[in-house]
Amino acid sequence: MTTKKRLLVIAAGGVVCLLGLGLFALAWGLGLFKEGSRLSAYKLEQTASSHAGYLRTTLTHGNDVYVNDFEEAALRLTTSEPTLAIGRMGIGIDNVRAIPGQPVAVYVACDVGSEMPAYEPYRNSRQPAFDWRTAKFRAMTFAWPGGTRSTVTTTDPALLAEAVRLLRDGTPVSLPRIPFADTSKLGSISMDSNQLPGLLFCPEVYIDASGTVYLAESLMIDFTASPPQCQARWIPASPTLMQWLK
Repeated sequence: MTTKKRLLVIAAGGVVCLLGLGLFALAWGLGLFKEGSRLSAYKLEQTASSHAGYLRTTLTHGNDVYVNDFEEAALRLTTSEPTLAIGRMGIGIDNVRAIPGQPVAVYVACDVGSEMPAYEPYRNSRQPAFDWRTAKFRAMTFAWPGGTRSTVTTTDPALLAEAVRLLRDGTPVSLPRIPFADTSKLGSISMDSNQLPGLLFCPEVYIDASGTVYLAESLMIDFTASPPQCQARWIPASPTLMQWLK
């Protein structure tokens, strides 16, 4: 083989190697070699909810449809980032996870965040929604917005029942809408029930300028307003609950 031919072969081999490396890098970037690429694919869709101010988001996998809507708006995971991946959206993105304590046939979690994980619960549409009105809770915790005061926790059955009674039977009042970007006066109560392992029921709390405390099952967000505004079915806290919250 002449020197010229040898150089041509070497050059051609180099091109093939570069192309191979390029394809490998592309596949790696798309996640084709990641663990998540071998997981089942889930399809996410979002539509308007039948409840004003909410969105209906669904995860579909085969015949299973998981939903996050008004009934799930007040539910939060007990862990910020569950570790057991069971599915993916897109190539190699293992962002559908099992919720510790929950059968995957009932609830799953999906990461809806961008840079930071933000997992939300999705309920299998074949399963009934969690009924907080009749559930029995074992503890509740309140952290003041912005960490301005110490977190308080109670297991007092009377206090737990009072919170549920207030949300269920209390008379709502009309309050001004709250700018979506201003969360300085908004917080939530985390309520723990044995009937909802791995998840918490978290009603919203609003504290106005005078220090009066209001509770609501969940927030409605009006993205058509400029800027977006939050509203809710706000119910004034009872004196007993107000004393505990403060």
